[in-house]
Amino acid sequence: MVIKLVSSDLNGTLVHQNTMGDMIRLYKKQINGTVTIKKAFSIAGPLTKGLTLRQAIEYTKIHMKYVDGFKKFIDDLRNAKIPLVINSTAYSVTIYSIIEQVGKDKIHGQICNSLKFVKNGDSNSPLKEDELKRLVAKYFENPNSTKNNIYDRIQATGVVELGIQDESDKAKLIISYVKKHFPAIKPDEIAHIGDSMGDSRGIYDIAKQGGLGIAFNYNGALEKFLKEKLASEKISGKIVLIEPKSEFANLMRIVPHLLDQ
Repeated sequence: MVIKLVSSDLNGTLVHQNTMGDMIRLYKKQINGTVTIKKAFSIAGPLTKGLTLRQAIEYTKIHMKYVDGFKKFIDDLRNAKIPLVINSTAYSVTIYSIIEQVGKDKIHGQICNSLKFVKNGDSNSPLKEDELKRLVAKYFENPNSTKNNIYDRIQATGVVELGIQDESDKAKLIISYVKKHFPAIKPDEIAHIGDSMGDSRGIYDIAKQGGLGIAFNYNGALEKFLKEKLASEKISGKIVLIEPKSEFANLMRIVPHLLDQ
């Protein structure tokens, strides 16, 4: 098995938290399967109303805690010429901010949900994604931009556009992403990494298609699901469980499984 592209969850996998503060309260419900993704965001989305773009960006700079080994992990993937795609229910504004901080050459892109923002309270003119992305990039590229009060006048509406509707979408969407951006890469050359039941189908479905599914920093529900699948089904690819949930989880323990197949 040769891995040529890595798809990874964000929340609980690359960073310890569920990245936006308003999702922390719902996190356990979502991963335990008591609330669907749609239901979770229908409740959590409105809690973001009034959040400024500055606050959303600064959240990633101040409050996020990357899982140990993150920097070396993304450096090793880049050096091996293996693209990394963040495939997560996290908000696009969060991922744009992460990419700007770690380097556009280290994260190829994202599959995610979109928190909608407007300028000056004008609900009739939500920012388009390319404009939001440009504003985030400018915030990091130009030190003077951080003083621009436009980042305080742009606020979240509380509306979330779901790019990922349910757990089964992650595998489908990364395969579509690969077909568009890397048509030479086959499904059995893809790895998907995740930590919770939100990634259960991403891990399982990629492995079913011959690829590599990795449970990392995983919780008990995901462990149970995957072990049951491994015991009851013939899977053409591979599923590995690396390190149960821990504040000391280290992403470098994944690297041998990606580079030494």
